Amino acid sequence: MELREIKDSEIGKVKELRDYAFRVPASGGEADFNYWAENARRLGLFYGEHLLAQVLTYPLNVSILGESFSMGGIAYVASYPEYRNAGLIRRLMEESLVKMKEAGQLVSYLSPFSIPFYRKFGYEVFTEKIEVEIPNHALPDMGTVPGRVMRFTSEDGTGISVVRELYNRFALTKKSGMMMRDDAWWLRLARRGYTKEIAVYCDMNGVTMGYMLFTLDSEVFKVHEMVALDYEAERGLWRFVGTHSMMVDRVVAKNVGSLRDIALAFPSPDFQKREILDFMMRIVDVEAFLGKYRFERTENTLYLQVEDETAPWNDGIFEVRGSFVKRLEQTSEPVLAISIQALGQMLMGFVRPRDLVYYGKATASEVTIATWEKAVPHVRSDFYDAF
Repeated sequence: MELREIKDSEIGKVKELRDYAFRVPASGGEADFNYWAENARRLGLFYGEHLLAQVLTYPLNVSILGESFSMGGIAYVASYPEYRNAGLIRRLMEESLVKMKEAGQLVSYLSPFSIPFYRKFGYEVFTEKIEVEIPNHALPDMGTVPGRVMRFTSEDGTGISVVRELYNRFALTKKSGMMMRDDAWWLRLARRGYTKEIAVYCDMNGVTMGYMLFTLDSEVFKVHEMVALDYEAERGLWRFVGTHSMMVDRVVAKNVGSLRDIALAFPSPDFQKREILDFMMRIVDVEAFLGKYRFERTENTLYLQVEDETAPWNDGIFEVRGSFVKRLEQTSEPVLAISIQALGQMLMGFVRPRDLVYYGKATASEVTIATWEKAVPHVRSDFYDAF
């Protein structure tokens, strides 16, 4: 059995395994799949010329605390059924992490078929999503707004340029963990029909402050994502949705905020809500990640003891003073002892240091916990995309 990169001429074998394992056609069509397969790092385990298992890694970027981090997006992890539980995927995942580190990809994301399965490789849930379903008679009255909504379509270059600018501002300033979308990614969204209809909210001065990507599918108004820089824009966009109440039976919306956001934003949030944990992440290179991460200013030096069974280069003790990071053989200083999974959750903003200690995901003294609480920014992680 040979572990090697899958050649361009062997992408057909990747498709065969994809189709056999997933039984669901690529939502963006074959042209979209081919583009990403050609640009991915493709690792496979072969017996002779037969592909037995595969892992693809997309070269992507995400925003963490306003900084762009190179990210390896794991996709199409699969093996033929007769080779499952034989350790093939473990070998491929471990080699993928080595390749990501060599390429400078500091973090990695994936969409799990099983959360416990990918925890074994150092990944952990870092964002929670909700999907809401609102019958037309229950669409809320959001009141009047001073601005107005303009509609665009995917064929309108002006609409796309406005949306891209707003998304970048939102991703860099309002959230942590969001995709930094380049031209290729916007084309991917277009292929999936997400940009077919666009609503943009402008305030009373004509400044664009929010947008919504949506489609009208039969009698369902589908919101694919909503980005608002302030609550006025959010209200204006939901008010726009409400104007369609005579045209549709219900509204189905995702990527519109957290459960708390819905509770705060809606006068009467009495409609169906479904919480989803659908993406996981891990830090690929702890030392490099810590050196780039924007800790809050603190006079204290931080000491961290990381446990990482899958990527041994991360296993050890780290000293952090601002952007200066040093690996230590040992220390007598009080440390925050933490797994690679919990470290990613904490630094992405999904959970606070004190909560991790409470749930037994980390250990530290009360003084050390207080130090880390001051050092880790209060951010909110989110991720609107999929692969």
